[in-house]
Amino acid sequence: MKKHQKTPTIPQERDETIRKEIIGLLKIDSLPIGALSREIRQSEKEIFEHLKQIQKSMNLRMTPAECGSCGYVFEKRERLKKPGKCPKCRSTFIEEPLFSIDEP
Repeated sequence: MKKHQKTPTIPQERDETIRKEIIGLLKIDSLPIGALSREIRQSEKEIFEHLKQIQKSMNLRMTPAECGSCGYVFEKRERLKKPGKCPKCRSTFIEEPLFSIDEP
C-alpha cells in the first residue's frame, strides 16, 4: 500500500492576531458573537475562547441576552454564550448578548 504524504496546511496570513482584531472591533462597536465570527472568519467556538481571555485582561462589557418573546433579560448570567431558552416562557427566540470594550 502506498502512503500519501500530507501537504502541510498553511495558516491564513494576518496583519494582526485574532485577539487584537477582536479587541479592535469591540472598541468601535458593540457586536454579537455571530457578527464577530463572520467578520474575523473564525468559528464562534474559537471566538468564545478568545473572549474569555480578553475578559481576564481588559474591561469587556456584555449587554445581556434578551428573550424575543416575553422580553426577559438574562442580567445575572455569567456565561458568555447565548442561553438555550427563556426560563419564564420557555421560548427559544433569544437575542444574542452584545460585547464591547470600555477604554479606561
